Amino acid sequence: MIKLRNRENVAYVNCNLCGADDFKIVFPAGYAQLHRIVRCKRCNLMYANPQELIDAEEFEGVEDLPPSDDPSFAQYLQKQHVQLPDNLRALRKLNGYLPKRGKLLEIGSYMGIFANEIRNSGWDITCLEPFRAAVKYSREKFKLNVIEGVLPQPSLADGSFDAAMLVHVIEHMPDPGQNVAEIRRLLKPGGMLVVETPRFDSLMFKLMGRRERSISITNGHIYFFTVPTLTKLLEKHGFEITSVDLVGRTLTADRFIGNIGVMLRNPKAHGWLSRMSRKLKLNKIVFHVNVRDMQRIYCRAK
Repeated sequence: MIKLRNRENVAYVNCNLCGADDFKIVFPAGYAQLHRIVRCKRCNLMYANPQELIDAEEFEGVEDLPPSDDPSFAQYLQKQHVQLPDNLRALRKLNGYLPKRGKLLEIGSYMGIFANEIRNSGWDITCLEPFRAAVKYSREKFKLNVIEGVLPQPSLADGSFDAAMLVHVIEHMPDPGQNVAEIRRLLKPGGMLVVETPRFDSLMFKLMGRRERSISITNGHIYFFTVPTLTKLLEKHGFEITSVDLVGRTLTADRFIGNIGVMLRNPKAHGWLSRMSRKLKLNKIVFHVNVRDMQRIYCRAK
């Protein structure tokens, strides 16, 4: 569990995988991102330490979505649609494991775009989402069953679900071990969990270091998993790995250019690239890139 020390809303943490307080500094604070990033000397888990508690807490009580003409929000909403084919590939493989479907929990459902497709494929879906405005939208737009909040959820009974999906969420969780254990509690024996997150044993990270896109995000990611560390975390909390896919992502040309701007770590260059992308309407061009910098792990509850 997280222990708060010294400053309010800042957590100094032991390793979430092995519990050790024995690490080496990989990137000082402000060098790769806002946080200092360390690596456990015993199990190699890489994480932010100390951590600002900035994930679900910043959404609590927010009633309204940003205006539709907000450029950042419009781009993020477009991202949900553009990356839907990637999520559907994960869903199709999950459906192969559980062809009879059943009850599925999507953790971090945001505006319900993927959740709606999950339901359309035959699942009885429950969503978990902390952002009140997104909860309201997905209930009204898609008539989804959405619980407002985060894990753990003591009100949900043991073995309530046949499957769970955790897509680009675990890297934001202040206590991923506790949350994986909670997912195991909620799944029936033999139930399936799909976890997708960036990987930091990729060639891209080895080549780019602090400039790698997923680590350069200012403050959003606080855990940085390799395939071995994520596998160990899942196994520790009651899961058996059935498959590991090294995947990429679908994105627009303007987002691709924007990622280059992030990796350049030059605000002026980033701004110029963004303006050129808008002028050339590169958001209309969509393509898939796979440099194997994402891991998608399928695992079964023991």
